[in-house]
Amino acid sequence: MGYRVRDVRTGEERPLCSLEPPGIPFRRFFFSPEGVAFATAALARAAAEADVIFVDEVGPLELAGGGFAPGLRKVLRAEAFLLLTVRPSLVGEVRRWAGLLAAPCWALPPVFRR
Repeated sequence: MGYRVRDVRTGEERPLCSLEPPGIPFRRFFFSPEGVAFATAALARAAAEADVIFVDEVGPLELAGGGFAPGLRKVLRAEAFLLLTVRPSLVGEVRRWAGLLAAPCWALPPVFRR
């Protein structure tokens, strides 16, 4: 099991993390350096070019300064409309980290997979 990162502008994807090595260990996952670099570069391009930026998801790795935190810092300074998904337990911490305490925040009902 793992996750992929996709640049929605180009449709390109890379592996982001998996439950098995190789990769950079963080909690229960191993993060692909290539996938993290790909995501960071896509966010940097979006910060410079996009009108709308969607990031799914900002989590503990980014809060610790890892993952695609450098790309997130760039999109936070961009003039684009920014939409972030965040686990309910991390919303306050992400809002503080990102300097978005005054930004609107919506809680969506959980989605269950079968």
